[in-house]
Amino acid sequence: MKNLSLFCLYMVLSLGLFSQTEKAIFELYDSSDLDVRAKSNGSFESIDLSIDNFSNKSYNVIVPLGTFLINRDTTEQNLVVVFYDNIMVKPNSKSSEILGVACADAGKKVPKKNRTTWDFGYDASIGLLLEFYFDNQTMIALATGNEHHETQLKRHRFLQMCVWVYYDADKKKIIDFATKYLFDGDKEAATNYVDFYYPLVVTFLDIYKQF
Repeated sequence: MKNLSLFCLYMVLSLGLFSQTEKAIFELYDSSDLDVRAKSNGSFESIDLSIDNFSNKSYNVIVPLGTFLINRDTTEQNLVVVFYDNIMVKPNSKSSEILGVACADAGKKVPKKNRTTWDFGYDASIGLLLEFYFDNQTMIALATGNEHHETQLKRHRFLQMCVWVYYDADKKKIIDFATKYLFDGDKEAATNYVDFYYPLVVTFLDIYKQF
């Protein structure tokens, strides 16, 4: 009887494990089980995400590096995920997360606060670049200076410049954007930021191209 009870417990746990479904967030556009919503908080560095699960199974929602949040307002920026995340959503429940993102369009406006009109996509090429960064942080820090990667904020600023350089953003547009949104109107500080980080990112991209 004891062995039978243990077997039944094992089966219950196994069924619980197998009932969990793993999906990338950009695969859920036609899901009837999950309602995925992104909501702008008025920033280009983060966005609020909520997922409602209407099913009787658990979901592990993966948010890969390189996931795109495509803004339906074409005058505002698209955003790209620069910090990997995954969100567990239990049956018939809701989960929320704040995603770390970067601006993909230096020449456009920051998304309006509370905007929910987003579509999800994925750019594998920038995703691989970002994965390379996180897989080789020690080497990259040695090549570009550890002091530029030692905090979350510094990594975020470095990765933001990576996104701009990777997509060939115009330097003047980067400076104008940084002046307005990063340095409270201080154009000199913005220019120094771009002049300093731009060549560091070029060095990083050169390293990436060698692999």
